[in-house]
Amino acid sequence: MARFAFKAPSRPFRIGREGLLLAALVVLCTIFASQSEFFLSERNLTTILRNSVDLAVVCAGMTIVIILGGIDVSVGGIVAVSAVLIGRAYQYGMPDWVVIPVGLAAGALLGALNGAIISKTRVPPIVATLGTMYIYIAVLFLVIGGVWISGLPNTLSFLVLGDFMGLPAGVFVIGFIYVFSWLLLRRTPWGQRVVAIGCDEVAARLVGIRVDRTKIQAYALLGLFAGIAAILYVARLRNVEVNIGTNIALEAIAATILGGANIRGGIGSLIGTLMGVLFIKITQNGLVLIGVSSLWETVVIGGLLIVVLILDALETRRVS
Repeated sequence: MARFAFKAPSRPFRIGREGLLLAALVVLCTIFASQSEFFLSERNLTTILRNSVDLAVVCAGMTIVIILGGIDVSVGGIVAVSAVLIGRAYQYGMPDWVVIPVGLAAGALLGALNGAIISKTRVPPIVATLGTMYIYIAVLFLVIGGVWISGLPNTLSFLVLGDFMGLPAGVFVIGFIYVFSWLLLRRTPWGQRVVAIGCDEVAARLVGIRVDRTKIQAYALLGLFAGIAAILYVARLRNVEVNIGTNIALEAIAATILGGANIRGGIGSLIGTLMGVLFIKITQNGLVLIGVSSLWETVVIGGLLIVVLILDALETRRVS
């Protein structure tokens, strides 16, 4: 492969996006704090952080895939299948050192399957992963038969529910995943290839980048993170619900785009993505506290997402 040095294009709007999202978070917290005295309590803030862990982990992988120029709407199904396999492994009496690899391997393999379908058939990512989403959901119901898997051991609960150095342990899990993802994107040749493909796939092929292999690896990484999210989900709730993963794909895509990722690829911000996760989880938590229907959560997030996409389109049109 030809040697190359690729630098992600700078875009002032992305920095502005993060600033606007931070301002929106401050306004949101101010509103909820004025309506509920419980919102800013230590217990509630800890709850928000703990409830954000599995989504945040998935979003790190989704950011990489969107920077690549792809998308994965089946990630909720990957989380669900991985969680079901973890639950079944526990029910069969397997120890943690077996259960954890089962969840990770299941997620990575299903993610790699998505990447292989997309790269080898040239089917648009949203169509391919929509198809696999229905397959994964069918597998979920075939395995558990519409019945919850409950009463699972709490041996891994410390990863989410525990505390370390005065902070929820989940904060350190998120920190590790995001530092790893940032280093992978910004400090490795593989990350350069991901950005190059997202900016111009044809040019990436011409300079010798193995586009198909990189795509499969990126989707496998997202699947691996989905497997980690499944482990954290089971560790937090100690059961597997029949509707697990229903909204996680849409929430992950929304958080990533709200955080500055361009749906067309080439641009993304892990810091912005993490802020997008907090925006979604704070909105969900705050609306419950002030007694507002959860339907307004989707109105707020969906409306803001539409505004962001319109601004993205206007920015692209102005630059071109």
